Amino acid sequence: MRRHLVTKGSFYERLADHGHEIVTDSDFAHCYSPDKGRPSIPPSVMMRTVLCATHDRTSDAETSRRSRVDADWKAAMGVDDEFTGIGATTFSLFRARLVLHDAEKAVFEKTVERAVEARVLRGTLTAIIDSSPVAGAGAVADTYELVRGFIDKTARAAGGLPPDLARRVEPLCGAKPDIDWDDPQARRDHLAELVAVGQALLAQVEGSEDPAVTEPAALLAAVVAQDVEEDPDDPRPRIRRGVAPDRIVSHSDPEMRHGRKSASRRFDGHKLHVLTDEASELVLAVDVGPGNGTDAEACVPLLEAAAAVGGVEVATVLADMAYSDGDTRVAVEHAGAEVVAKVPPIRNGGRLPKTEFAIDPEAGTVTCPAGVTTTDARPVRDHKGRQAAQFVFPAATCAACPLRERCVGGTGPRTVIVGPHEARMAKARAAQEDPAVKALLRLRAKVERKIAHLQHLGMRQARYRGRRKTKLQATLAATVANFNRIVVLGAFDGTREAACAA
Repeated sequence: MRRHLVTKGSFYERLADHGHEIVTDSDFAHCYSPDKGRPSIPPSVMMRTVLCATHDRTSDAETSRRSRVDADWKAAMGVDDEFTGIGATTFSLFRARLVLHDAEKAVFEKTVERAVEARVLRGTLTAIIDSSPVAGAGAVADTYELVRGFIDKTARAAGGLPPDLARRVEPLCGAKPDIDWDDPQARRDHLAELVAVGQALLAQVEGSEDPAVTEPAALLAAVVAQDVEEDPDDPRPRIRRGVAPDRIVSHSDPEMRHGRKSASRRFDGHKLHVLTDEASELVLAVDVGPGNGTDAEACVPLLEAAAAVGGVEVATVLADMAYSDGDTRVAVEHAGAEVVAKVPPIRNGGRLPKTEFAIDPEAGTVTCPAGVTTTDARPVRDHKGRQAAQFVFPAATCAACPLRERCVGGTGPRTVIVGPHEARMAKARAAQEDPAVKALLRLRAKVERKIAHLQHLGMRQARYRGRRKTKLQATLAATVANFNRIVVLGAFDGTREAACAA
């Protein structure tokens, strides 16, 4: 290989020099049959090519072309000048093997292991966690298109439909019906027809044990249930008012969901979850969850994935307020770490919030700003359905209190709900005023830079349909980001200090 042609200091040169240390054929031995011939192109070469494609964000066709003609790529792949390239379809087959055998994480974990060996990661770590939206690869569809799409999929999978049902299904499984879409009654009639055909098709395939049939049938039933409702004033069904919490939004990628990054920022797709080391800015774990999922639910799984790599021990997790609830703090503590995050402020419509009250859960007392203490605790359920206590102050005392107008509205007494994590949250609220904690929280912004790096590697938009394939994309992006980073930090040549100084 003519190494003098390789771009100096590039990702390709780094992969050419050190790729064999993180990618080996043995990593993928379990992906192939032990008693049959292996493919002509070694899996290590395939993986190094896939990493190049992730770095350059190329299509399979362009990846195939570069594997044939690009000197930088050939060096990174570890092949000679005479290598004739890799066919475009080979990459989809290789990705299918990675997904089937959960094999891509081995290369990602090797980047973390290498950082541990080189003492780039050492001791107990301070990690930062955050999430980012990923636009799905499927097309978002309205109710009519969703029902038609799943009728089509179910009918194709079932096959051999009775002639009368087949005649009703066939006109719905093709181009968009030619009706007056500006006419509400025409749309209503078409919806009624879709629902009737869909229910007849579901009745036809009921009892089938073939997953190829039951999966689209279940999705068809779910879409009808989530998007359509009976109208008490009309025999025809109508579009459901409101949006179902877990609404399916695409028939080409049924795992896509409506999600929100903020009150004004909505997306359709999945959610990327990232855990990074604060000091080295290496990705410790990555995952892809539902677009409508909460940020906090990914915290413990990411910590467990990071702990599965030998030598990685996270003691502190820096996070934003999305990870600050009591349940998450308890779960993270059970995982051996501590959450450092701001506690969401408590508001009471301009009146005195409960943070102005002295709450002692152990003694079972609440004291108001006027100095009145109550022990009248009544069992209630909080917003998550958990057991809580509602402390009620004496009505006569509240009526005569000089702070009443600032404390409570209406004519009743003041009440304060004390949740199961009240003491823990009060401690966290007090700790966030500590200058040392404030300084630690300022470091949380580092994760934004890493997420921006992953987005530059393609994680704004899913390249493949389905959450598992999107996780494959995220893991490959994290592997490229980590590999570049550990080379810069001298993890391969023992010159970390010199690299950091440079």
